[in-house]
Amino acid sequence: MATLRLCALVAMPGTAAVTLDVPAGACAGLVAAPPLGTAVARVVSGLAAPVAGRVLVGDREVTTLPPPQRHIAYVPAGGALLPHLTVRRNIAYGQRRRERVREVADAWTATVVDQLELAPTLGLHPHLLSEAQRFRVALARAVVCLPEVLVIDLPTGPVVGGRLTDLFERLSPPDTPGVAVLVCTADPTALADVPVAAEVDE
Repeated sequence: MATLRLCALVAMPGTAAVTLDVPAGACAGLVAAPPLGTAVARVVSGLAAPVAGRVLVGDREVTTLPPPQRHIAYVPAGGALLPHLTVRRNIAYGQRRRERVREVADAWTATVVDQLELAPTLGLHPHLLSEAQRFRVALARAVVCLPEVLVIDLPTGPVVGGRLTDLFERLSPPDTPGVAVLVCTADPTALADVPVAAEVDE
């Protein structure tokens, strides 16, 4: 596990640079308007190129690396679950990136399902779940590949169904420093118990 570092990162033209550190095992919030918050989340995850600045995971600069090489997992706004797949198969979809942790992936997936209380939902499709359950499934899908960093594009409103930090504490194997979690949102009240590391205006 490693610290996420954003170094003078500009995700959209004409917007302020973002500089922050999120240590392993910690979570931090970034408050920004919807287009900008989503842009930062996508740039950190490797789905878009920055205008300027750098993204580091520990001592590795990942700014120009493709998503599979970053060891960063991404939960987009709304979760982006595949509607035609059951919860079990949605979570398994995240295991496509598990090659580097194959020896522990299956056991860790079972642990995540248990920790996020998803066992009763495994045979259901996303439209049968509550919003909070869908969010937990999206979290499970993101962390089954054992990322070092988790980036969440959190929409406004009460989608979590509990304290964010309580959920995040369940997302790393025991006896590890833990995953660094960055939550991007336009709604500071959605962060609740998550410390705000930066507020960015367009």
